[in-house]
Amino acid sequence: MPAKSPPPKASNASAQRRKSLYRPENAALLASFRELRVAAKLSQQDFADRLGSNQSFVSAVEQGVVRLDAVQIRDWCAAAGASMQAWLKVFEALLEAREALRDDHAARGQDKT
Repeated sequence: MPAKSPPPKASNASAQRRKSLYRPENAALLASFRELRVAAKLSQQDFADRLGSNQSFVSAVEQGVVRLDAVQIRDWCAAAGASMQAWLKVFEALLEAREALRDDHAARGQDKT
């Protein structure tokens, strides 16, 4: 019986991928959760009451200590009185704004040379 061939080696790009927790996009995700709550004009405590949770949970989510799954994101949106589509638009806008800032910084760095 022939020996099994070893699994293919991971490409250099995939080996260098960081977990999403450490990617810059995660900051936009956290900001989108806070933005939804603030747009609803709710304190963390009032928002927690709507979620059936406590204020420390809301704070932990907004700080990235606790991560939400899709069902919890849906609950978060409902507590803010927003659809998931509306939240996703906020998230995408924050990502685009961060990318524009990064591009601007890169362009300014090239101008100085």
